Amino acid sequence: MKLTNINNILESYICPKVDYLQISGVNGLHTFELSNPTLSTFSNPKLRDMKLAKKLLILLVIMFGLNVFISNAQTADTVCAGTSGKTYWVTAKTGSTYNWTINGGSQATGGSTNSITIDFDNSTGVDTIYVQETDSNGCLADPVALAIVRMPLPTANITGATTLCHNDSAQITVSLTGTYPLSLTYSDGSGNITVNNISSSSYQFYTGVLPSTTTYSLVSVEDVLSCSSTPSGSAVVTVLPKPTTSQIFH
Repeated sequence: MKLTNINNILESYICPKVDYLQISGVNGLHTFELSNPTLSTFSNPKLRDMKLAKKLLILLVIMFGLNVFISNAQTADTVCAGTSGKTYWVTAKTGSTYNWTINGGSQATGGSTNSITIDFDNSTGVDTIYVQETDSNGCLADPVALAIVRMPLPTANITGATTLCHNDSAQITVSLTGTYPLSLTYSDGSGNITVNNISSSSYQFYTGVLPSTTTYSLVSVEDVLSCSSTPSGSAVVTVLPKPTTSQIFH
């Protein structure tokens, strides 16, 4: 999955926690020395590339998590907040045991084996998990770290409840948050309608002329990271009956 909102993550979680960092050969060409980094640091043309920024994010997370540099850190993983049963593993070796340290969640299964599952917290944030191997001789390997970004779940809220005359139309509005573009599914009572590639915080549609009172309900919303939620809420469009006028008497 693509890591988006890199500036927000750097500004909120990384920059305030790092006093000094030296990274050598991150892109194979340069050595970067960052002292009291701020978000503006990452506007440097050398750091503007998303892949490079992502690598820097990983290294910074590990840096403030350990206060030492771990050379065998890997590309960060992104998960949806509240994800459960996510599997992580290292290659198993006969006779070895593995000590896992979990941040931002709890270990659900796996114990001291090479493969575990994690139930993540419902909150967003940047954390690091670690594993350290003890081999059959009782010797310790260097710890291995993996940075994990817990991304927020998308949300949706529907408005537009109203009362109409029989030949009028209403506008329904759905307010959205999440990592765009989003996919929204709603129901008009007779079936589900899915709208893809929504790239703004508000989606509107017109009901058209309705034959009777109709309830529009939210079914689901999913973002570009495949994070999803089941929002509640509905908008009832009440259609008044067409009045009938008597004949003209004379």
